[in-house]
Amino acid sequence: MATAIVDRYWLGETSAVATFLQEGPKEFDGRFSRCFGLMHFIACRILGSSEGAEEAIENCRAKASRNPPNFEREGAFRSWLVRVLIDEALAVLRKNRAANLNAEES
Repeated sequence: MATAIVDRYWLGETSAVATFLQEGPKEFDGRFSRCFGLMHFIACRILGSSEGAEEAIENCRAKASRNPPNFEREGAFRSWLVRVLIDEALAVLRKNRAANLNAEES
């Protein structure tokens, strides 16, 4: 099943930064939308819940749209976006664990 998701959302860009700079935020939104299913799958696997996944995806979108040129030109847009998502999902996981520890102490 995971292979089908990866195949379905494959973008294959080789110069996503150059394309973003030429086409602007509207193209970024389209590419982000095409990656949503894959990102949701990955975030759910890391966080174990759909609610946490939505938070991680929102954080990823905000961070990625602020700094789109901050990845290698030869890198694929999808790979870069998934890396940002993984970082954001791990941040949400750390935040949730800290909140659980504080709740247990109280």
